[in-house]
Amino acid sequence: MKQYLLFILMILPGLSFSDEIKGKVYAKEGSDTQPLPGVNIYWEGSTKGTTSAADGSFSISQKNEQHMLVFSFVGFEKKVVHVHEMAALEVVLEPNLEIEEVKVVKKNRGTYLSTINPIQVENISGAELHKAACCNLAESFETNPSVDMSYSDAITGARQIKLLGLDGTYSLMQIENMPNLRGLATTFGLTYIPGPWMESIQVSKGAASVVNGYDAIAGQINAELKKPDSDEKLFLNLFGNIDGRLEFNGNGNIKVKGDTLTTGIFVHGHDLSKRNDHNHDGFLDEPMSKMFQVGNRWKYNNQKGYMAQAYLNILTEERLGGQKDVEWNMEPSISNPYGVNIKNDRIDAFFKSGYTFNRGKSAVAWLSNFSRHETESFYGLTHYDADETRFYANAVLTQDLDEYALHVLNAGASFVYDDFNEAIYDQNIKRTEKVPGLFAEYTFKPNPNLTLMAGLRTDFHNLFGTFVTPRMHFRYHFAEHFTVRTSAGKGYRTANVLSENVYLLSGSRPLQWTEDALQEEAWNYGFAFIQNYTLLGRELTLNAEFFRTNFDTQLIVDRETSADFVKLMPLNGTSFANSLQFDLRWQPIERLDMLLAYRINNIKQTIGGNLVDKPLSNDYKGLINLNYTTRLKKWMFDYTAQFNGGGRIPTYPGEANTGALTFDPYIVMNAQVTKYFRYWSVYLGSENLTDFTQHHPIQGADDPFGPNFDATKVWGPVMGRKIYLGLRFNLNYE
Repeated sequence: MKQYLLFILMILPGLSFSDEIKGKVYAKEGSDTQPLPGVNIYWEGSTKGTTSAADGSFSISQKNEQHMLVFSFVGFEKKVVHVHEMAALEVVLEPNLEIEEVKVVKKNRGTYLSTINPIQVENISGAELHKAACCNLAESFETNPSVDMSYSDAITGARQIKLLGLDGTYSLMQIENMPNLRGLATTFGLTYIPGPWMESIQVSKGAASVVNGYDAIAGQINAELKKPDSDEKLFLNLFGNIDGRLEFNGNGNIKVKGDTLTTGIFVHGHDLSKRNDHNHDGFLDEPMSKMFQVGNRWKYNNQKGYMAQAYLNILTEERLGGQKDVEWNMEPSISNPYGVNIKNDRIDAFFKSGYTFNRGKSAVAWLSNFSRHETESFYGLTHYDADETRFYANAVLTQDLDEYALHVLNAGASFVYDDFNEAIYDQNIKRTEKVPGLFAEYTFKPNPNLTLMAGLRTDFHNLFGTFVTPRMHFRYHFAEHFTVRTSAGKGYRTANVLSENVYLLSGSRPLQWTEDALQEEAWNYGFAFIQNYTLLGRELTLNAEFFRTNFDTQLIVDRETSADFVKLMPLNGTSFANSLQFDLRWQPIERLDMLLAYRINNIKQTIGGNLVDKPLSNDYKGLINLNYTTRLKKWMFDYTAQFNGGGRIPTYPGEANTGALTFDPYIVMNAQVTKYFRYWSVYLGSENLTDFTQHHPIQGADDPFGPNFDATKVWGPVMGRKIYLGLRFNLNYE
């Protein structure tokens, strides 16, 4: 740890004290804000002043008689601020709607770390999603240093993500700030959100707000879908790759009644019918698949403080993997090729509304969603069928407790209903969860530099009893360029033992478990600091963070102590995860964005009475991402290199043909070129440029019905180089 401490000490800025007023100027762009350079700043009645820098920052001397600071910029309304203290200012300028044909153009960096939110949040915009194919949510993190993506096995095509080195099940997955993609959607749900449908993604690490529930342990990932009242009138996307995958995405907005009532229609379809076996092991490299889904979203805004939104999505998909000769509608039999056939039908809906009153000092909100999921599948000779009905509701009151919003209270109640039916090994397993809950969260913000947020919730689970979830977040901007955050909190989640691990059926050993549902419990502690500088006239962001997760109870996947079973058992001992990450964001030359990141993972579990490294987890990850846009954004070039550390491979006693016990570090490179026209763009790219793949990811492929067959020991890419071509068409309202 000495070298890490030395690194931190080297980048700590020196504290400085002056009589100058300092701050930042932002431009309001829709619901977001962006730093605004070149703003004229001067004291009222004076001719002396300054202008804001490239990152919106400024400093100006103040005399005793000067209190009214003026901010002026073409295309924005002039703003006069009364300065009554030495705290750093944050000023937001509103566009002047009476001036037409005035645009402030600034390259969108795609992703940025918030310095205002007390929670460590990374915002991923639509510009970042265009840096890669991003066909779905699972593929949206190729350029992200915090989230890892990998395959669960070498047959089903199931993708999993990791945050803080922990499996995606420990991150609260949300759509529009409501829990989603859980239960039966855990294994394949990340492919259910098409990338072109998304407006943005927010990744927060560590303990989340108690308003969102008790589930988040490692953090939460929230995907925002496109809004029907946006300026986008029509968007179309066509995609195809060299392995035969074809995909279509489309969405359009209709203004039914101006900006008061709007609706959006979403369509997605993809097909992969080509049989690919590039490593010649007799198995398909990825399953053949077909999926279709359609969504409809409505938004009502009376422009007087009330807003309501509703959404409905219907999805059907089927995938077929296994040996090359496997056929659709084939019955599982030892006389037929080994196959895995999975059918999923799902319906999602949400309704949310909000009303602000008392001159904006009070607000009430209602958030609710519903899902029905049915799956029919077989893995070799093993059938797994299940259905799930889930309902979630959350009522929230937000109240400013004083005139200046220094004290804010969020309080409310939630309810979760989850009905599960599963059938496997001639067993019928039924379970219903009912969880009402109460919560309150207090935020204290005496000035723009300091935020303290403390929350507490109590939930009443019909299966696991009453439990309490405390969480705390602290943010302090104590120098011109320096922001520090700390967090601590508890998290609980229901581990759906079978549905979350159904990919393990892609092996010869059957599953063994003692409980079909287990409540996991953990504490998460985090520390992070961000520094924003201006280097060579361009914004430089340095970030360093450390998070630790300690599990009190946990579901352990034990593939190592039994030659007859894969055991899904409660933790008996110690389990923890440490994540230390450094990253740098800078624009070394005009229009070239650079991201450098490095993360160290230390994840250990007690398996078979021994505290060992979690199997199939990388020891570290490095990332280089370069994005260059030509003048007037006619061309865009993207390059990403991922440096993945080695790790441990699980083996069981007496395992035949036992190979290496560890895997070596490896590199994966991606690149994309985009050409922009007025209404459309074409992009050409390649995933896994160096064609690196895990050597023979399927163990015992020559005898899939034999005792040594296992397709779940996946630690690296199972598919090689993928060249793709895509076309985007975009038409906005004038």
